[in-house]
Amino acid sequence: MTHLRTDGVLTPAETRVAIAYTLGDIGKEVGSRLGIAYNTVVRHTQNIYDKAGIRRSTNALVAWFLSENYSIELKELARRIGAAVLLALFTLTFNSDDQQIARRTRTRRRNEYEYYEGAF
Repeated sequence: MTHLRTDGVLTPAETRVAIAYTLGDIGKEVGSRLGIAYNTVVRHTQNIYDKAGIRRSTNALVAWFLSENYSIELKELARRIGAAVLLALFTLTFNSDDQQIARRTRTRRRNEYEYYEGAF
């Protein structure tokens, strides 16, 4: 793994969680990708928010991580827009036609996932 500017701020586990978020994963997907429990992902995410001094938002986390490591200086609004655009680009890049796309639906007490072939 290459050395990042945030290595002095974040632990290696927190860095892996932040990278997973920048790749477009959310919550349980991060845990699945890294092979850790969802509660561990939540704890690492809260630690990142506290250490970075950012509001509790995945978009803010992605914007902070990318701006810190790649010297992208953005104002808060521009960070939000930039994070949304980058998240969309990463999502489109990593969701190729042969992968399944999941859409979460909420029914009573459990989550169910519907899978679709190909991209939207």
